[in-house]
Amino acid sequence: MDSLTARPNLLKQANLSLIRRVIKTNGSATRAEIALETRISSTTVRSLLSEMLENGEIEGIGLDESSGGRKAQRYRLNPERYHGAAFCLLDDRVIFLLVNMCGEIVEKKELETVGENYRQPLLSCLDELIREKEIKSIGLGVPGIVEKGCYWRKSREDGKLYKSDIGDFLAERYHIPVIMENDLNATAIGFGRCYAKEFPDENPEDTNMAFLHFEKSCISAGFISGGRIIRGCNNFAGELGLLPADGDHLLDDYLTETMNDTEYVNHLIKIIGWVCGILNPAYVALGGPDLRPDCIGAVSDGLSALLPRQMAAEILYSPDVWHDYYDGLAFLTAGRMFEEIQFIKE
Repeated sequence: MDSLTARPNLLKQANLSLIRRVIKTNGSATRAEIALETRISSTTVRSLLSEMLENGEIEGIGLDESSGGRKAQRYRLNPERYHGAAFCLLDDRVIFLLVNMCGEIVEKKELETVGENYRQPLLSCLDELIREKEIKSIGLGVPGIVEKGCYWRKSREDGKLYKSDIGDFLAERYHIPVIMENDLNATAIGFGRCYAKEFPDENPEDTNMAFLHFEKSCISAGFISGGRIIRGCNNFAGELGLLPADGDHLLDDYLTETMNDTEYVNHLIKIIGWVCGILNPAYVALGGPDLRPDCIGAVSDGLSALLPRQMAAEILYSPDVWHDYYDGLAFLTAGRMFEEIQFIKE
């Protein structure tokens, strides 16, 4: 027997999740559209929509044009009814983002932490939030390699990798869907979203892009292919700084502050050429505090001269990587709402 059928309350919650997803994905929907997409009976949809209207979860936005019969009421989610809590875990601080159902950031603040001890401030923030608002998802942006509900990162003290189970811990403590993403992957997603808003005719599902980030003589990347982040089998995709350069040096060792602009441009052309040859992205976005923006024009010209037109990517510039990071993590956190029901048969 289907376990959902055997437990009416669970079935109701599953139906509510399906209805929320349809309205959220489409922006708005009528009762008939919801019934068609979810395959839930029209009577059940009507009953659940009435309940959602009563508790302020959805709102009517007017009637559709009549096709000969009664005009259909169109509904959308009330963006301020439910929220997600997103946290950017940095080396020495935590940035908190309160996210509405549309993926918009409605509040941002920095949590007080002591060194790398971020767990207690994070818990205190969540405990207070959950008392005041209905939190439907938790997002974590982390500076390390994500492995399910954990992540690996280097310690600043001894340079060794250590594992944090913060994602699994939060999911078990709060019983709320948790999504964890590498900080640069979230940044790449955020930049891609901003680009899609500027050029709405482009389909986000067709996005092929690389985001290269430069910081403290460190180069890393986030790759999007077919609208999806490329992680690799062990989630190490994008660690460009670990590639060998000349002699016994890695790229991280080679890109130094003392390098003159000509050398810098030549090395960036080489690096981006590798990325184009392997991934063939349409765009390569460059950003980060140690990027030299004045060199981007020369890099673009050099890449065009080096590669055939079909291989060379368009070079883009991200002037605000923090904005991209926050936007990407907010989007991921909002997307995880309403995933608490698991459709598993016993």
